[in-house]
Amino acid sequence: MTAELITIENHNVTTGAEIFGESLIERFAKFAGVSESSRATYVKSLRQMFKYFKANAITTPTRENLIDWVEDMKLAGRSVSTIALYLTSAKIFFRWTAQENIFANIADHLKTGLKPSHNHKKDALSAEQCKELVANVKGNSVKELRDAAILTLMTTAGLRTIEVVRANVGDIRFERGKVFLYVWGKGHADNDEKILLSRQAHKAIREYLKARGKSQASDPLFVSTSRRNKNARLETQTISRMVKKNLRGIGLDSPRLTAHSLRHAVATNLIFAGVELPKVQMVLRHKNISTTMIYAAAWERYNNDGEQILADMIFGKSKE
Repeated sequence: MTAELITIENHNVTTGAEIFGESLIERFAKFAGVSESSRATYVKSLRQMFKYFKANAITTPTRENLIDWVEDMKLAGRSVSTIALYLTSAKIFFRWTAQENIFANIADHLKTGLKPSHNHKKDALSAEQCKELVANVKGNSVKELRDAAILTLMTTAGLRTIEVVRANVGDIRFERGKVFLYVWGKGHADNDEKILLSRQAHKAIREYLKARGKSQASDPLFVSTSRRNKNARLETQTISRMVKKNLRGIGLDSPRLTAHSLRHAVATNLIFAGVELPKVQMVLRHKNISTTMIYAAAWERYNNDGEQILADMIFGKSKE
């Protein structure tokens, strides 16, 4: 596409070049005043949109152009969640361009026409696989004891990686003969949620802390052992990589198996064991039980062998 010039608030900007997209994105990001993570999402989404505009020689986008862009993403095999995310960014962007008299709000009330899936995008591990995962960490070094403690905690209490990262030594508290870990949960401003530490998780944490040496209540519960960041609070990426490494160590290498799969494992294993939904909801700290019921639906699907019953009716029972 050859570069063309349009006037935006008396400033000449090259519409066909990358400068056009980046300049508008930068101005929009400053206006939005969003967090770094949200900014990254907007930048990625808008870059994709302007890439489509450039490829199709679109200098003054219309509503039809956006509809065609959505259809193009569908044909390219983009997930429903990705298309919805990109379109949401476009809506916010064009709302801003209308306010700034740059472009009309061509995305107002525009929808993807796709229904999002309510199924989880990550698989869960069985109880046996969870046991094998923890056992894959061999050795008694501080790092190995730390990793074993984290895996035991995540497979029995369903902590998110960010909750593991935020935990401090002093967040472990004894109450009426039981041991609890106060966690800084999703969407909370402080560590005001508590989980019951299983005997196995508490033992694993005690062994790790003993090997680690003296620590204060305000110290991170889990710290780095690397030379560069010795005793610094872990990062979520470090935990994610550790989990992935051990998953591969037991022969489980799938993009659908990640650190978050351990949280799913807690829910599915409890439901498979017949634990009542309100108890599962409390363990996972779901605000709404409908979230917990997604796991129950997965259990119902697992136990429903209607297709095989029908096949046996039609073809007779198979000996295989």
